[in-house]
Amino acid sequence: MDKIITSITNILNIDDEILTKFLGYLHPMTVPKKTILIRPLITDENVYIIEKGIARSYIMINEKEVTSWFSKEGELIFSTNSFYGKTEGYENERVQILEDSLLYYIKISDLEELCFQHIEISNWLRLLHQKAFVEMERRLIYRLYMSAEERYRDFYAKNPEIFQRVNLSFIASYLGISQVTLWKLRKNIK
Repeated sequence: MDKIITSITNILNIDDEILTKFLGYLHPMTVPKKTILIRPLITDENVYIIEKGIARSYIMINEKEVTSWFSKEGELIFSTNSFYGKTEGYENERVQILEDSLLYYIKISDLEELCFQHIEISNWLRLLHQKAFVEMERRLIYRLYMSAEERYRDFYAKNPEIFQRVNLSFIASYLGISQVTLWKLRKNIK
């Protein structure tokens, strides 16, 4: 659980006893590459934390996969509707595991109870959500005014390892550009 512990302690100074209690609620699971972990119209009762591996969130638009997010070691994966609304996931929401992965999961109800009991866990979760919200807003704003090259450079600067681990078609989709455009950008910028 080294990546998970590092992820938590990098965000927040948490008491060892509380951290140990939290870790006691986590259950390991190995997930093979290409597994669809979160499926549409299913209420998923768990939050997943990646210890080893990478995943992508995507939606289907006109039978085309559009990547909306990448999650890697130390980061959370969950169905937005299941987590916040206690309802089934969106009709086109999916999370796919992109590498053979080791995940840990915790029941949403257990995580909520831990948040009520321990402000440190609640603060950790809040800070993770803040970071994700800022990234989503930044991405939306950048998409409105940045060129394809600027979006590519920005994403590469922040996530160079993803380019080594993920199919480039997923990255192109995430950036809102074609695979040909991504190929040209990579060739011209090297």
